[in-house]
Parts: sequence; C-alpha cells; structure tokens
Amino acid sequence: MMRAPIFTLVFLTFAAMNWPLTSVEGRPNVLFIIADDLNDMPLHPDGKPYVPTPNFDRLAALGVSFTNAHCNDPICAPSRSSMMTGIYPQTSSLYWFEDYRQNAILSKCVTLTEHLATNGYGVYSTGKIYHGNQDPKQFITGFGSGGSIGPWPWDGRKQTKRGLIPHPDQLYFYADDADPDMDYQWEHTFGPLTMIPDYPADPANGIPGYKGWTLSGAPWRYVSDDDRDPMPDETHAGWTSGILQQPHTDKPFALFCGFSRTHTPLYAPQMYFDRFPLEEIEIPKAFLEGDLEDCAPTLANTSLYAFRRYQMLFNHEDQPQLFKQYLQAYMACVAFVDDQVGTVLDALDASPHANNTVVFLTSDHGFHVGGKESIYKQTLWDSGTRIPLIVAGLEGMAQGVNCHQPVSLIDVFPTFVDICGLPDNPNDQVGRSGYEIEGHSIKPLLFDPNGEWSGPEVAIMALPGKDHSQHREHVGTLYPHFSVRAKDWRYSLTSDGQEELYFYPSDPNEFTNLADNPEHAEIKATLREQLVALRDGDQWIDHQALPKEKVSAFELLAEVNGVTELKLGSESVAKVESKTWVPIRVRVAGKRSQVWLDNEVYSDETGQSDLAAGRLTSEGVELRKIRIRKL
Repeated sequence: MMRAPIFTLVFLTFAAMNWPLTSVEGRPNVLFIIADDLNDMPLHPDGKPYVPTPNFDRLAALGVSFTNAHCNDPICAPSRSSMMTGIYPQTSSLYWFEDYRQNAILSKCVTLTEHLATNGYGVYSTGKIYHGNQDPKQFITGFGSGGSIGPWPWDGRKQTKRGLIPHPDQLYFYADDADPDMDYQWEHTFGPLTMIPDYPADPANGIPGYKGWTLSGAPWRYVSDDDRDPMPDETHAGWTSGILQQPHTDKPFALFCGFSRTHTPLYAPQMYFDRFPLEEIEIPKAFLEGDLEDCAPTLANTSLYAFRRYQMLFNHEDQPQLFKQYLQAYMACVAFVDDQVGTVLDALDASPHANNTVVFLTSDHGFHVGGKESIYKQTLWDSGTRIPLIVAGLEGMAQGVNCHQPVSLIDVFPTFVDICGLPDNPNDQVGRSGYEIEGHSIKPLLFDPNGEWSGPEVAIMALPGKDHSQHREHVGTLYPHFSVRAKDWRYSLTSDGQEELYFYPSDPNEFTNLADNPEHAEIKATLREQLVALRDGDQWIDHQALPKEKVSAFELLAEVNGVTELKLGSESVAKVESKTWVPIRVRVAGKRSQVWLDNEVYSDETGQSDLAAGRLTSEGVELRKIRIRKL
C-alpha cells in the first residue's frame, strides 16, 4: 500500500478533535491553491480535449469562475513574481527566468506573504508558490516543503542524482536525425509511473546505470499505484489538510498550497492514464494545419521552443501515436491535480474553518497542447495566457456563476488587500520601493459578476523576446512583446510593430488574424491605445532635451542617429551607433543597465554596486523625441 507519511496522522488527529468554529478578528481565512502550467482545461473549452475535473467544478459551484482570466507573462518566474508583489512585468522589467530578489524594484517590494504576516495573519505555505523556491521564509509561520516536479529517472551519476534528465525510454527524441540540439531535454518526456526507468550501465561514458525512480536525490519507491511513495503534490495536499485541521484561534490564517503538476515532465500514476484511452482521444478542435500562416512572423517563429516541442512529436514515423500519447499524459496530469484539489477541499469541509475561509484556485499561466502548432507556454495566444481562476467562500458572494470580465493575476494582491483588510500601500515606507500596488481588487465582481469594477477593460500580458532554444546565449531580457485581451477581442503588438487581432465570438480558436482587415481598424486602434496605456503607464514625461535634475532609476525612450554615449553622472550606461534614425530604449535600475536599439537588445550590463543618482548627459549626437519615466 502507499506509505502514509506523518502529515496524514496529523490530519486525522486534528479531524477527530472537533474544534469549535471561531472567527478570529472578524477577518476571513484564505486558502490559495495554485497549479503549475495548468491551462484552461478545467473550464472545459470546446477547442481542447475534455477532462472531467469534478473538484474544480465543485468549487466553481460555490463561487465565481472567471472565464477570461489571464497571466501577465506566460512564464513561471515572471508570472509568479508579478502576482506575489503586485507589480507588472513592464514596471519591474522582470520578464524571464530571473530571481525577483535580485531585481532592482521587486527586491524592495513587500511581497504578499510578508504583507499578510506583518498585518495579523499566520502564513503557511507548501509547494511551488514563488518560482525556484524563492519564498521569503522569514514571514512563514509554517512551511511544508518546496515545489518539486519529480520523481525522476536517474543514470547513476552524481551530477544527475537530483533529476533533470529525460526518461531512458524516450531518448529517441534527441537522436541525430531528430532534434539533438534541443535544450531542457528532461522537459519533453512523459508517461505513467509504471514506466519504471532503467538506465543501463555505460562505463565508457562514465554512466554507472540505475533502475527505478528517485526524488530529491533518494530512491523513490514504486511497486504499483497502490504500493508506492507519495508524489510531491500528494505530500503538499496532505500537509495542507493537516494545517486546515488546526484550531488557529490566535489569528486568521493565509494558507498557500502550490501543486507542481501539470508542469513537465508529465509523469503520473497509471490510473490517471487509464481514464483516457488513446483510441478515445480526438485531435483538438483548436488545431488547424497551416494556422501560423497569417500570424505575426515574430510570434510564429517555428524555430522557437514551443514550436520545436510540437515538431518533436511528429519526427518519428515509427511512432505515429506520439501526439495522442502526449495529450493523454497532459490530461492524466490534469485529472491528478484535480484529485489533489479534492483532498484539500475535503479537508476544508471537515475543518472548523469551512464557513470562514475564502478559497482561490488558479494557475500561473496557460499551456498549449497542439493549438498553434505549439507544446508549451510562452505565447500571446489564449492557450498560453488563459488560466482557471475560481474564488469561493466569501460571505454573501455570488455562487455558481461565471464572470466574463477580463482579469489577470496582477489583481490577486489587491484582492487580498481588500478581502483581508490590509493596508493599501505596503511599499510606502522607508527602505521599500515606494511603488503602489498595481492591479485592481476583483472583490466587487464576486458579489456582482456582471457589475462595474475599477479595473481596465482589458487584461495585459507581456512576452519576452527570448526563448529556451537560444541556449542561454542572451543575457537578460530582449525587448518584449505585448497583448491585451478584451471580452471579445485580443490585440497583440510585437516589439517591431507586427500586429494580431482576433474576434472570439466567431473565431474562438484564433484561426483568423484580422489585423490587416480595414473593417476592424477602429477596434484595433482602440485596443492598441489601451495596450500602450497599460504597457507604458502614466509616468512618462516628454523632454526637448535631457533634463538637468538628477535621476537614479529611470527608463528612457528616444530616437538616435549616429554615435552617442549616454552617461548617468560619470558612469556610462549606453554606447550606441546607428546609421539612420532608430528608436532607443534605456533602462537603468540598481546595478543593471539595459539598452535596446531598433527594438533589439544592444547591451545588458550588471555592475558590482547600484548606480548612483546623477544627471543624464549625452556625448556625440543628440537624441530626439525624448521621453523619460522615473522608476
């Protein structure tokens, strides 16, 4: 039988104690559940395979499901960093896999967990909440364990003992005639846990060999689905259940539970694969051959990671079922994570806090499963950005209804502030960033899903002009692209001016790009204006020449023609050369100076210490059309 870890005993002990229901300080408890790489399948969209998610549905029946919810950057690290600080990626310039604690702006921002902990909440956390286990643990009352996407195969080498290698049965993905140059090979393999890895010994290449699964550098026992060690997500669900059974009589709690599935590699118990027989899986309706032909070339560059991952499934004529097998694995992992949600919801129902706990259930971004010829996140189409977002448990709120207002993860922090009675401006204190929390509380929409709210008509999302297929050659982040999602429309604008426009009532799968259709020029112009406003903010000031007052952190937009050097005080922050008038963008914050010329990265430098405040000057040709905002 599956081993019962300590958390199960804790859960059972507290469940038997029958604690009285208490409301501490009149403020609700909050349970926040987030899955990794989970797309909108729990919303049961027509364009994707149907996966029953009874526990997502069960929570939706008790609250409001936001059917037009999106991430603000379809990559784990920037999405979570933005959500947990309440600061847009375009404000912080964190668009890629970077540590928010090293970002000049976010490092000085109060995180959501800190804000809760310093204002009367007991904060508990387990699993993946911040990316890369970057949780500020000094504000955590109780911590379970970090996020983990194991178990893993192992080949017996010391350097691979903690995982991050592909399954030995699927090494054909990287054969010489397939895609041997593909990075992150561990991400692409999938299958049931019954597919026990067996790496043969290869002394000539220094591989001792190993048979079996491992987790966190130790053997992970698997005999059958009923006789095995728990998956990391099962551990997180059990630990969360135990915390819910505690009395929490001294202060309200905020409990964060992060599940790692459906993040790749897509390993799950066999029983979940059995729910979706291959012969019953149909090619998704959202798939159309040649779909990329009318897309913006920059966004549909098939040499990039998402498209290459899709192509990998069709490079092997002897295995014609690979695409369906991948769909089966993703569907199995969706069903698996739904069961973990059910474990947590069962524990809440059995706890003394069932009537005083607000529940959030969401994901950090979407994930393509074939649509747009993609297998990955990191796109500006609905499959890459759309997420489930369900909120339930707030006294007096609507139940069992959908809200179609575009919202995004930037709205999570201000919603916590509103629901939990926290101070509005946590960064307005000595030593902190001074930035106001961005986004808007969705609390009004919980009571009136069709009513007015203070937020924008569209949700904005950014996409870095950088990709896993580039072998980490690029330092920092290339100039990003942006998209806005309205109720019926999506408009995308690349860094070099390419556009996409989709109308969902007649084109739910984004098959037809209407950007060049003159009939839609007016709505395109409106959406572009809304995108630019959300992208650039309202802090920009036009200048005829570089200002004389000192600045420290800033962003500059201008045009340049010729050779020029931009200095901050005595420090050079940009040296550029161009033969015609081209746009230049310079961002200086903390130790880092970034320069884009003609919408492409030009330089990205990180010094030993923060750049001191000083006057901006230029040596060489002058700049024109200067706009500056202080950061």
